[in-house]
Amino acid sequence: MKLPEIIKKIVENSKIALPLIVLLGLILRIIFFSGMGTSDDLLYSRFAHYLDKGVYLDADLSLSTRLGIIFLTAISYSLFGINDFSSVFFVLASSLAGIVLVYYFGKLIFDKKTGLIAAFLLSIFPLDIVYSTRLLTDVPSAFLMNLGVYIFLYNELKMKWRFGSGYLLSGIFIGLGYMIRETILLIGIFFVFYSVYRKKIKKEYLLVAFGFLMIFAIESSIFYGLTGYPLFRQHASQQALEYSFVMHDYFGRLEFPKGLLHYPYIILTGNSPLFYILIFISIIHFMLQKNKEAYLMLIWFIPLLLYLSFGTTSLTSYIPLRAVERYLTIISVPGLLLLALFLNQNKGIRGFMPFFLLLLLISSVFFISLRQDKNSLASLRILYNDLQSADKAIYADERTIKVFDYISAYNNKLKLIEYPKNFKDVKDAYVIVNKKMLRNVVIANPWLKFPEEIENPPKNWKITKQVGKEEKDMILVYHIL
Repeated sequence: MKLPEIIKKIVENSKIALPLIVLLGLILRIIFFSGMGTSDDLLYSRFAHYLDKGVYLDADLSLSTRLGIIFLTAISYSLFGINDFSSVFFVLASSLAGIVLVYYFGKLIFDKKTGLIAAFLLSIFPLDIVYSTRLLTDVPSAFLMNLGVYIFLYNELKMKWRFGSGYLLSGIFIGLGYMIRETILLIGIFFVFYSVYRKKIKKEYLLVAFGFLMIFAIESSIFYGLTGYPLFRQHASQQALEYSFVMHDYFGRLEFPKGLLHYPYIILTGNSPLFYILIFISIIHFMLQKNKEAYLMLIWFIPLLLYLSFGTTSLTSYIPLRAVERYLTIISVPGLLLLALFLNQNKGIRGFMPFFLLLLLISSVFFISLRQDKNSLASLRILYNDLQSADKAIYADERTIKVFDYISAYNNKLKLIEYPKNFKDVKDAYVIVNKKMLRNVVIANPWLKFPEEIENPPKNWKITKQVGKEEKDMILVYHIL
């Protein structure tokens, strides 16, 4: 049997093709493993580790209220210990499960071949690859949301489960996704448009809401037990959003007309420009052709993208959503399904499908390779090992200290102290100046001020070690004589 015939047989057999696609996705995610960063993921890790000492809640820090990601990470730590793999285990698992799920979406709404194409596209999708190995909430929350939508559509299009249990389970999974990240509630927009499209509202739809409210009630009871306030999470989230947006001048989202172009700019300059260009070509094609087969995915993709671009995070005032590429994960499934359908249905394109898929794979590898945030703790790991013999107090910024705590699996033996207001009374000690870290912290919190000596080291500060090659990102260790 010739190679083309073997490939054809594999493609036609989903029981062989789908596992191979998932394997490809796993290989790409391992090759481009991101690992822990120094931002939200570091805080989730810390909350998860200290969970056995009680849930840490901070009304000024909404990350501490995302119990879903914290509980899952804590389970992973108990199974595998504290390391980069265990930190992202459930995120990676949800990414790979998402590849299987998008196949079943395609099979349910279109056909098996479209499902396989969509699965392949998600397996090589840069946005999913990059964030599948970061301890962030976007990928796992989107997976649970997508699973809820799939169960809903399965009961609508194929077979209703007994006693409306499918609709109830749909709402439960959406609720579980909400426990990981709040923005998946935007899927409610899809359900509204779906009801309008179908021109009817079934009584079973109430079970979706009831399923979600079951999870919401459980979460609220947890917060009530911890704080005496059942809506603590909503309060903390809104407070953090308002503070963050005011501090950063709304991230430029209120500037006209520039504020309207943030997501188009991100889409065209991010990790996946070629994918999105082809997705939008697909959307235009289906709208011009009035292809009813594509309508379900269109009423999912378009309204949610518009809300991300122009919607508000507050019911009382206009606070636009921050424009960040990873927030687009909630529309990855409908977008890639539309592209898969376009490649499979369009007779003029179908013959060139292998070329397009190969081109997308090459572009994915290329754009991911350009990212500079892979293995971002490497320099600090080197420094942490070098400091093990230090017998003096070591001053550092709060974030660097937290990184050292993580690297040590929260068993840090170094004598670490946060920067004081000034160093005039500090003698015979080490000071770590992590230039890149300090720069990023100030970007995140413009009002934060570090001691003047950090910018202008006195003459009695002698450099004893430096890590890194680029001057602007170097980590310097000073000895105060």
